[in-house]
Amino acid sequence: MLMKGEMSCQILLCGCAAVMLSSRVIAPSALQRFDQPRTVSYTADIVVNGRWLLPRDMLGHVATKPPLVNWMAAPVVALGFWQEWAAKWPMVAATLLTTALTVRIARNLFRKIPETETVANEAALLAGAAWLVNPANMTMIYHCRPDPVLVLFLTAAWMCATAVIFENDSDRIAIGGFSIAIGLAALTKGPAALLPMIYLPLAAWLIRGQPDLLWRSHWLWAISVALAIFSLWALPTAIRYPAPFFKQLIGRELIGPTLGLDHHFGGKHYIDGPIVALKLILQNPIWFVQRFLPWSLLTIGALCAIGWKRWFRHPLAPTILWIFLVLVFFALSVRKTADYILPAYPAGAILAAYFCVTYLRRFRIQPWQVAAFALALAVGLSAKHFLKTSKDRGGENLKLFAREVESTIDDDPVVFIDTDYNTLQFFLHRHQPGAPTAEQMAVAKWAIMPLRDEVPAELHSDLVTRNQEKQFVLGLYRMENVRTLIHPDSPLNFGWRPRL
Repeated sequence: MLMKGEMSCQILLCGCAAVMLSSRVIAPSALQRFDQPRTVSYTADIVVNGRWLLPRDMLGHVATKPPLVNWMAAPVVALGFWQEWAAKWPMVAATLLTTALTVRIARNLFRKIPETETVANEAALLAGAAWLVNPANMTMIYHCRPDPVLVLFLTAAWMCATAVIFENDSDRIAIGGFSIAIGLAALTKGPAALLPMIYLPLAAWLIRGQPDLLWRSHWLWAISVALAIFSLWALPTAIRYPAPFFKQLIGRELIGPTLGLDHHFGGKHYIDGPIVALKLILQNPIWFVQRFLPWSLLTIGALCAIGWKRWFRHPLAPTILWIFLVLVFFALSVRKTADYILPAYPAGAILAAYFCVTYLRRFRIQPWQVAAFALALAVGLSAKHFLKTSKDRGGENLKLFAREVESTIDDDPVVFIDTDYNTLQFFLHRHQPGAPTAEQMAVAKWAIMPLRDEVPAELHSDLVTRNQEKQFVLGLYRMENVRTLIHPDSPLNFGWRPRL
């Protein structure tokens, strides 16, 4: 009977993954939403211009994060796959691998608890389904941003740190994995890599009650290796591009959000400085409940069932400590978003699964039935996503226009003028960071810009995405027909047209 239930949970978990991923791939493109075009353009800059250390976006702005995600996508794109899936495959792989890690961590923890030992495999698969199927992952599984990759490395570092602290003999593989995972997390999104470094001493002190374990675990050696991995990128970048590295990456992305000093680095001015973060300190728990529904309610139920006095004495103490650490750590940022707390979801999923196999089983609700509910939830979230994306065809229209342009211009040189914040250049296998130069203008045979009334266009698009929700119509022009209308120093609002 147990094997039958385990097999059912395996099938249902695979079904959840298939539904979540296929619905995102088949649905109308959402690649133009939020900061995704910027991430895509970084990959294009690496492939086209060979700028591996600090790539630029389509407006000429340098990357605001370390480029590991772009390094992962660039070889696939360079093989000729200038398609949406090629830019997003690291996020898909990271989400699925995080699911596998969640199942493994959960299985190891549940086998140590007498009341869950006999259903450890089923409960672990249920934890994987809870991590995978929720409103946040409906977006992030196929969202071109580094967050899913960051979650993978942070989850791996958390798993290795837990093994180091709770196993009697420090495993060299666990220590090495801890170091590498932190280094890769730093190359994905910088400061977030501090989380596992903080977790390990806290776990030694609060859970094991043996602070000296910190030194026996070779903590400093592991951190040194992680810093060495990060330095392989950071040092050459600081030497080659000192101004953007220190002002943008260190100042605006690290110091500014933490201390509320963005205005010193060209960003938003916060009147109360660091106090702004404290005023919004409850925002992260609210996001956790909202974005991790319905599993967040089961997570809270597990915390209540365990009791606050036993939180750090229970076999699931590593999950409880990790959730609280993630919520508190990112609460210190004045520029926080709901995506920041995504690393807390694997631990939350494990607690939710624990609640299901202990409390809900009292009502004859079996783990496979909860997994079946997860599959139904995946179908519901997918349907909701279809309805949402079908209302905006801007992304699909942009890809269609790119295909038409590509078949017309072949390999002829083309310049992009005020095409704004989208992925048009990527789908045309090009990357022009910022306004075209005089040299580019001199050799160009074609120009793509907002539709003009003065000159007939060879091709024109339907409504395509300009910037987030804004849309406009683009036209393809022969350069000899528009050369007198444009010049390299055209203002950024050249050719602007109101939304049609």
